[in-house]
Amino acid sequence: MTGPHSRRRFLAGAVPVALAGCLVAESDEGPEPADATVADTSGDGDAAGDDPTQAGTTNETEATGNASETERLPAGIEIERVDVVRLVESDLLSQIVVDVVVRNPGGATYGTLELRVDAYYEPPDDDRTYHPPRVDERSAVGREYTERTFEEFGSGTRTIEDVVIQYDADADANDSTDPDEFDFEVVVRRAEPL
Repeated sequence: MTGPHSRRRFLAGAVPVALAGCLVAESDEGPEPADATVADTSGDGDAAGDDPTQAGTTNETEATGNASETERLPAGIEIERVDVVRLVESDLLSQIVVDVVVRNPGGATYGTLELRVDAYYEPPDDDRTYHPPRVDERSAVGREYTERTFEEFGSGTRTIEDVVIQYDADADANDSTDPDEFDFEVVVRRAEPL
């Protein structure tokens, strides 16, 4: 009868360890780091940015003239816009190079920001690339994690330049290199205060 007894000891030790960190207590204190954002760890990219309170969704064409769509993230950082710098065509993996403009409305000074940028392809209604088009609905095409360290990021805006997102243009985006057909979601994964 040593089997069930040792199994109980194992469960008594393993269950608290497995549940450690699952309890989240809400506080009414000031801004906290954005570690509370949920990241899709499955690697398939389908569930990226499902929670609209955690992601600043912006389309490049809407973002250039409409700053009222900024969304405040849990760390106090706002994503103002995503600007497409260029699209690089390649036989293997094409690249979208973007600049992400973030704003800190104040309250905390940050030294390190880590962002996740998800790219989505949205085919136009009159897509005549293929008959029928291989991709006929909004689909995730790529994801990139970027981290920037600042001496001091107090109130104001900063531009995180040249974030490169690789994607398979042939399979995922109907060979598109039109910046207007791509949409981006940005999530603050980590914001470390000084």
